[in-house]
Amino acid sequence: MASGTLPRSADALVGSELPTLAQIRLLARIADQDVHERRRLKDLYESGLSGVKSDKELRKGILAYALGFHADAEELIENEKGDLAKGVLGLIYAAVEEYDDAVKQFKAAKKCDGAAVESARALIEADKDADAAKVLEKLPVTADSEFLAGCLAEKEGRVERAINAYESALELDPRHSESAFKLGNLFDRIGDDDLAVENYLMCADIWPHYLPGVMNLGVLYEERGEANAAIDCFRQVLAYNPENYRAKILLRDAQASRSMFYDENEERHQERMNKILKTSVNDFELSVRSRNCLAKMNIFTLGDLISITEQEMLNYKNFGETSLKEVKEMLSARNLHLGMLREREEKTLRKADQKILSESIEKLELSESTMNMLGKLGVTRIGDLEQYNDLQLYRAEDSGQSVVQELFTAMGALGFKLEGPNIRV
Repeated sequence: MASGTLPRSADALVGSELPTLAQIRLLARIADQDVHERRRLKDLYESGLSGVKSDKELRKGILAYALGFHADAEELIENEKGDLAKGVLGLIYAAVEEYDDAVKQFKAAKKCDGAAVESARALIEADKDADAAKVLEKLPVTADSEFLAGCLAEKEGRVERAINAYESALELDPRHSESAFKLGNLFDRIGDDDLAVENYLMCADIWPHYLPGVMNLGVLYEERGEANAAIDCFRQVLAYNPENYRAKILLRDAQASRSMFYDENEERHQERMNKILKTSVNDFELSVRSRNCLAKMNIFTLGDLISITEQEMLNYKNFGETSLKEVKEMLSARNLHLGMLREREEKTLRKADQKILSESIEKLELSESTMNMLGKLGVTRIGDLEQYNDLQLYRAEDSGQSVVQELFTAMGALGFKLEGPNIRV
């Protein structure tokens, strides 16, 4: 497999340096939640890591672990030497809940970066909290050690201590999505919806996205009656796994909720508008001269009136500035204006405005993070965005829910709409 076709998640795996345990754990999370990336990683595994020259067996074992092929991973790595191999064996044993063996391997991997942290994690998962606490006491303060301290405190029912630890982890590493997820859960449980949303939103924005947090965010939005925001979350999850059954069901329910609300309000609005547009112009205090002119122009209702432009009225014989002023004042009092219906029709034609589409993406005045993401995609013109839908944008490197929504808002302000493909639910 040519290097140019390697999945981006494999960069750490096939680089000149061997990956750390933290990078290996992240690779496993990506392979678990992203079916597209998993397919490419599996192709790389089946190719035997073609193109990789050093430590091929160890790297292949690491990839087998990330893909969940634990028996294959153990077979590939058990005869490998070095502390990293021992650390990976520890990850394998922990994944199949053989925690005692996992801890032994982590202790043996003394020079492997992250082995002590993984040892503490395995002890917590094995419910050996006292032993885990002893390991954590000896560790330097890092985002991972603070995260595990939060996990331990949460298990012991010390909610405030857990919150402080997770917040400390995020201060040390703002991209520590596991801590954001845990905080979202805790704030959700104690009823602080705003802080729960704030932390779950980090899961939706930090790459790679932490999809359990995105799912919880969608559920929380749905409970708050924010159907559009909930739909965004479930679509983001489905961008990574189109067959996620729970996300599809929740998306369907959110869409039904929005449609019900939208249909009721739209129907009432349309009924009011239709009633107004059918109102006879003779019901309003217009001069006899103005009424006669309107009748000769076949204008009998407000709908007829706002369908023509100011210039078209002035072009009609005997219709002068005085009558025009009178009509405009009458319409203005009802929040209407001449040519209003025509403008609505013309607005739809703006999508074909090639001048706007050819302009630089800088015209959208986007945030630095969004501009960086578009730069990696090679997007330089506004028109370049039309080739992407929301699912593709969610999957882009360094993208996230805030980035995608910023693009939708910016494009909408220009009269354009980024398309979202149908998802069969």
